[in-house]
Order: sequence, then C-alpha cells, then structure tokens
Amino acid sequence: MNINESAENYLETILMLSKKLPVVRSVDIANELGFKKSSVSIAMKNLRENHHITVSDAGFIFLTDSGREIAEMIFERHELISNWLMRIGVSKET
Repeated sequence: MNINESAENYLETILMLSKKLPVVRSVDIANELGFKKSSVSIAMKNLRENHHITVSDAGFIFLTDSGREIAEMIFERHELISNWLMRIGVSKET
C-alpha cells in the first residue's frame, strides 16, 4: 500500500467527516481542511482513480475498502501519538 501523506490526510478527513455528517462532499472536505475546492477536486480525482473512494452522481464521497483501511490506520496512528504526547504532559490543544 504505497500512498502519499496528502492522500492519507484526505482519506482520514473523509473518515472523520463521515462519522459527523450524513454524507461527505468535496466542499465539506475543503471547509474542514481550509483548502480551495479546486485542490480538493484534484485530490478526489486521484483518490477515485486509485480506487480509494467512490463518488456518487450527487457528489457524495464514500471510502472503498482500501480507502477505509488506510484512513483507519492513519487515524489510529494519530490517536496513538496524541495519547502518548498527552500522557507525557503536552496539552490536548497543542
């Protein structure tokens, strides 16, 4: 599974948004990350071509099995690191 950091971050963001929203759209990702919609559109095209997401005719974005696997791995990694840092005294806000 060879994927770049940017793609990992997009997949993790889609996973997180899917837990909060009924559906995920490119505009939701752009707003969450503070990116331009055009940048997100290019990233979604790449993720779709690599079979990590599917996009419905209505523009709703869904993780494929491979996309979900990557997103969950990245989320778990971030949670592990965050929890470790908080245990050694770094504030949650930092």
